[in-house]
Amino acid sequence: MKKNILSKNNLRTKIISVLAAVILWMYVIAVVDPEDKKVIENIPITITNSSDLERQGFVIYPVEDLKTDITVEGKLSEIQKLNKNNVDIYADIVNPVEGKNIITLRTNISNRVSRELKDASFAINLEKAITKKVDVKIEVPLSEKNEISEVIPEENEVEISGPSELVNSVSYVGGVIPKEKLSVENNSTVNFALVAYTSGGAPVNVKISNKKIKVKIMQTMSKEVPVRVKYSGDKYLLPNLSTNPDKVVILGNNETLKNIDEIITEEIKDDIVDNNDSKLIKLSVPNNIKIKGDISQVELIKNE
Repeated sequence: MKKNILSKNNLRTKIISVLAAVILWMYVIAVVDPEDKKVIENIPITITNSSDLERQGFVIYPVEDLKTDITVEGKLSEIQKLNKNNVDIYADIVNPVEGKNIITLRTNISNRVSRELKDASFAINLEKAITKKVDVKIEVPLSEKNEISEVIPEENEVEISGPSELVNSVSYVGGVIPKEKLSVENNSTVNFALVAYTSGGAPVNVKISNKKIKVKIMQTMSKEVPVRVKYSGDKYLLPNLSTNPDKVVILGNNETLKNIDEIITEEIKDDIVDNNDSKLIKLSVPNNIKIKGDISQVELIKNE
């Protein structure tokens, strides 16, 4: 019983203490409201006329992470309202020129608070933007290449723009389609976000005219077809010439395979046939077709 009374007394004491603290805080804010001062760090700087700059053919380069600090001083009630999320620092680039441009920073803070920017002005470098067209190259993961016969982007080239140094370093746009976007059963179409790359495969931050495109993914199908010797001599009868193997399995998408009924060898003449009893000759493989086993040539056989 005594413990219950003590517990209730402790709870009552805690509640009274909290209420007293709240009342004291409200009194300080409402009546005393002392002066306070604080520094808000790493506030992003917004260039408000960036669209106008773009229309005039300018880009900021090198791209900088524009940030600064601000010191604010005033009544505690006002200072407590200010933080990194509601303080804006911005500037216009007036009469832009290629090269260095000095901007004057401004803020949205009320006049009831004094403020001091760590940097009252900034130097921004502008370059003239250039454009060029580059090829679109889409690939699939190495682990999926046997399952995918072809990827067909809706556009074969796009226009890129940006600082000359960056634009001139771009070799192509494209990338590798994520495995999870590939269907292993049916042909499909996916949306793909393009990235610009150097010839060495390093990404480049430039503007791409059509950032997202549709890509058609064609699944690999197979078909067995005969090998036909393309003979243009006159000493031998064609039936006396054969190959080993005499059939191959071709791989490709269904639309391509249905139009192919044979694989033809390179053209051979009498001197090639006469050279040896057997000879390796190349196969003429149509575009977008592969031969299973990576067979590129067959053995020519003379049947006496």
